[in-house]
Amino acid sequence: MASARIHEAIAKEINKEYKMNELLLRIGAVAPDCWRNVENNSGVKDKYLTHFWNFRIKDGQANDYTEFYLKYYNQLLNPFYFGYLIHLMTDQYWKTYIDSKYKAKENGIDGFRLKDGSFHDNENWFGYFEDIKIQKLLAKKYSLDYFPTEAKDIPNFSCQIDELNLSGLFGTNGTLNYINQELSPDKNDQESLIYDLDDILESIHKTVDFIKQELKKLKTLKSNLDNKYKIAVDIDDTLLSTKELEEYYWSIFLKNNQNVDPNKEYKWGDPILVEFWSEYREQMAFGKIKDGAVECLNFLLQKGYSVNLLSARPLEKYASLKKKLVEYFENNNLHYNYMNLGFHSKIEFLKEHNYNLLIDNDLEHIKKANAAGLDTILFRAYNSSYSGYQTSNWNEIPSIIESILENKKWNNI
Repeated sequence: MASARIHEAIAKEINKEYKMNELLLRIGAVAPDCWRNVENNSGVKDKYLTHFWNFRIKDGQANDYTEFYLKYYNQLLNPFYFGYLIHLMTDQYWKTYIDSKYKAKENGIDGFRLKDGSFHDNENWFGYFEDIKIQKLLAKKYSLDYFPTEAKDIPNFSCQIDELNLSGLFGTNGTLNYINQELSPDKNDQESLIYDLDDILESIHKTVDFIKQELKKLKTLKSNLDNKYKIAVDIDDTLLSTKELEEYYWSIFLKNNQNVDPNKEYKWGDPILVEFWSEYREQMAFGKIKDGAVECLNFLLQKGYSVNLLSARPLEKYASLKKKLVEYFENNNLHYNYMNLGFHSKIEFLKEHNYNLLIDNDLEHIKKANAAGLDTILFRAYNSSYSGYQTSNWNEIPSIIESILENKKWNNI
């Protein structure tokens, strides 16, 4: 896998064209791997989360840099975010095309093919120490200076990436300090027995070419998506029948927690509800797909709409839940463009990413989306106090969308 100094070198090469703040770009380019250094009890520690793993890809590396690009597009002028994107793209290319050049297997033993053609096993962390050698040479080649190790010491540093736990990046045990201490050049540097510097430099330039091509493709993809009618579909009790599951597990929760008042109406954010959802979220994630939903989403996709599934999930369970949901939907032939489970505010997310329509069972979300200028469909039993579009039947959704678009067309005349 591409290591820290390789990520930095590639970021510097890319920056010859973009001319961003180099320090922030380099920090962003190593940030995704800081999950390794997240301290216990300080938050989420999950590589699948920081690397935006695409669970629809079954074999090989699956960094979904497209998801990152689309989610954080409005922040990509921030060098830290752009460096983060470069990291995800580099990992994907390196794992797919470069890593296999150096790995070998003989007599059933995994190891490395050395520059002289011989084989060496990975006993006593041989590969790790050879990797450090080439990283130090790259640090010298690219003049990679020491990092500040605290956020307060980095001018203009800003990061609101939901999937990243910054406790693993900063401080004595953070990634930046590790790079300073272990990967900085010194007078006793040795050449690696595995990695030839010129060969690595060639791979770096190939990766840069790949990234530049992919950035053009991502720009075209974003433009095409922006020209489509973007539909956000809530999951819980809209796409899936989860209410019955919630009631079942709530009864178990009450039995196990005698101090909880069963007659009290708990509001979202209450510590009791937070504890309940944290404990039972995974069990409640797989309600029956509502009748007509599969056919409806397939029809909307065929019509050329962008159909995306949105539902807030606790980050500590994000990756495992997303993996299971992807498999569950695949097994039931339910198709969509993207699924996003990680955000703090659904309405702010919809506004920032220029969604056109929200289908949701939560009346408060519907009202807030209406106020933000979105089209909406309230998906629940008929509510006489609400005058907007509403239904509890997925088979009616396509005709309602047609009515919405027809009315918008006439209003624009």
